[in-house]
Amino acid sequence: MRVISGFLKSRTIIVPSSVKNLRPTTDRARETLFNVISSRFNLFKIKVLDLYCGSGSFGIESISRGASECCFVDRFPDTVKRNVSDLGIEEMCLIIKDDALRYLKNNKNLNFDIIFADPPYDYDKYNEMIELLSSFKGIFILEHSEKYLPLEIHSKYIFLKKKVGIATFTFFDFKQNDND
Repeated sequence: MRVISGFLKSRTIIVPSSVKNLRPTTDRARETLFNVISSRFNLFKIKVLDLYCGSGSFGIESISRGASECCFVDRFPDTVKRNVSDLGIEEMCLIIKDDALRYLKNNKNLNFDIIFADPPYDYDKYNEMIELLSSFKGIFILEHSEKYLPLEIHSKYIFLKKKVGIATFTFFDFKQNDND
């Protein structure tokens, strides 16, 4: 897998085949995702949170395209640590070893411009995660299988869905949250 664009373009992102349950976003899906993102948002100097980061491909691609920093959260962060180190971008990255839901529960005042989450496709806590993120005042992008359908209460925040292969990207805008 490679970085698609930006100052790290064509650099390799390591995805060990020995890591159980690591399903990185394909280059094709990531390219489509970033085409959508860059057509709507300026990535320059933004702060990104990459939940269930795995290899860190989303956050690394964001940094390559101009994000000033990325926080990576995963229960098993060894792969993202290696990639960040190999790419020499440690000063722009914070890597946290934690369960994503526990991290969200313990950090209610998130200060990120874009949050991306790519939990396992058999994940059963999507709605709990979205509820925790609904107080966040920014853009949230969820990668999931086509089997997942958001609750009606969360649907009002969806402004785009994009299917690429087996991946579906759902974009939520919590900036206009009326729960205040």
